[in-house]
Amino acid sequence: MPVLPLDHPEPFLATLGVMLYPGTDEGDVPKARAFAAQWLAEPLRRLDEADHRLTYEALLRIATDAGSSLTDLDERIWGGTATGELFKTLFALARTNPALASWNKAVKVAELTATRCKSGGSRTAYWEARHRFLSVAHLWGAWAIRDYQFLTDPEVGYDGYADFQSFLTEAEILRRWGQTWQPPRAKSRPPLPPDVWHVPEGWEPPERQPGWPQTGVIPDLALPEDLLAELRPAGRPRKAS
Repeated sequence: MPVLPLDHPEPFLATLGVMLYPGTDEGDVPKARAFAAQWLAEPLRRLDEADHRLTYEALLRIATDAGSSLTDLDERIWGGTATGELFKTLFALARTNPALASWNKAVKVAELTATRCKSGGSRTAYWEARHRFLSVAHLWGAWAIRDYQFLTDPEVGYDGYADFQSFLTEAEILRRWGQTWQPPRAKSRPPLPPDVWHVPEGWEPPERQPGWPQTGVIPDLALPEDLLAELRPAGRPRKAS
């Protein structure tokens, strides 16, 4: 399985780059690195103004990685977040209505939601996003379950690094679930394949401290009843007496 680049000078941005460009070929790898490098420009300027210095090796790595053009970034952001919502829906169904849990049903929920909200997103687009981002679906799923919120609370020592590590913990919970859980149907398979992005071997989540927010866990999830009703198969009509 491919390993997340947590040894990067800015591991969150490097991980987000992988989430946007998850391929392991020569097409995606340079773009994932370029995303992190280009987004580091402003933080690096602030570091310099504060008279902090990165090592030569770190600066060289960032400068070397920054060259690729990211003309498809908006498309990638949509595809990643859409896949996260699909995974979130699938996980919620598995917890509450396992007989209904499937990628197909998750796509149907996305279609229904898009129609009700009058937003974009066709069935084909959702399936294409799922195919492209399947190897990072658990990471985008953790992102969706958090509702894109990242937290800090300096008063209790909960900084951005601790929150990122907690986010990775949540993603790892979803990865393990996605690679082991199977729907109660004949010839079913887990939602995630064996070859997905994961934390390095030996990685450990931060030790929880008193007063930290409730992160590093996956909350209970459930779909609204009106959406569930759309997923359940219609019953047989009663015979006339």
